Amino acid sequence: MKTRVILTLCVVFVWGLVSIANAQVIAGSPEDKAFQKIDAENNVDAKIVLLQDFEKQFGQSRSIREAYLQLIQIYQQKNDQAKVIEYCEKAIKVDPNNLVALLTVTRAYSLDGKQASLDRAIQYGQRAMDEITKLKSSPPQQGYTDEQWKQYIESNDQLAKSYLSYAKTLKR
Repeated sequence: MKTRVILTLCVVFVWGLVSIANAQVIAGSPEDKAFQKIDAENNVDAKIVLLQDFEKQFGQSRSIREAYLQLIQIYQQKNDQAKVIEYCEKAIKVDPNNLVALLTVTRAYSLDGKQASLDRAIQYGQRAMDEITKLKSSPPQQGYTDEQWKQYIESNDQLAKSYLSYAKTLKR
């Protein structure tokens, strides 16, 4: 139950980032129109196609990170761990400190259970812990009160510790 609440908080954070990404693109630009079309799409499979098309057309955009986060969330809901890992790796490549992707890929690699995957899970879990340590000393991100930021950091800290511990336990 606790994990479900924390995952819900992460999803809320991701959607907040998507809103910020949409604000970063130039209104009326092809990129903006593509994001509007993605946001308006209710069919999950059609949304995947639109997000993948966005990746092809705007792969160098600052907003590609948010497209990857949406794909990660969709594939989590579909329980497709291979795709979760693929898009987490892509998100981390464009944003090495992306806490959502670091935590999600730690969990996904742990669920794979193979020794090489567990090594990757531990590596990413440690990177998530390092990022949380940095965030603890930073001011709240836009849209967060001091208390909300503190709760966000604490819940992600607990999640990172849990995922890292799980991967290490499986590694033994």
